[in-house]
Amino acid sequence: MTKKIFWEDPYLAQLETHIATVKNNDITVEQTIFYALSGGQESDHGTIGNNRVLQARKEGKEIVYTLENSHGLKPGDQVRMNIDWQRRYKLMRLHFAAEIVLELAY
Repeated sequence: MTKKIFWEDPYLAQLETHIATVKNNDITVEQTIFYALSGGQESDHGTIGNNRVLQARKEGKEIVYTLENSHGLKPGDQVRMNIDWQRRYKLMRLHFAAEIVLELAY
């Protein structure tokens, strides 16, 4: 299962990790900073190994990333993950504001 580094350090914008599995254009990694679509919060945008991430989704407790065609990655490859930090920070602030409004409504 992917170790979710974003819970430990939500301000991390880059991470070196390894590819865990590859199935066509879907991959998993050993650890991640990419937040996947969950709980109404949108997923991060960015790249894995210089390949644009088209989708980050949860499948059970795993996060699966869909990359562009012909990514050429295989299990064990070391890759750098980069997230779109400006977008992440906007989503973090929006999520926090929504939590405050929810508390006030209750």
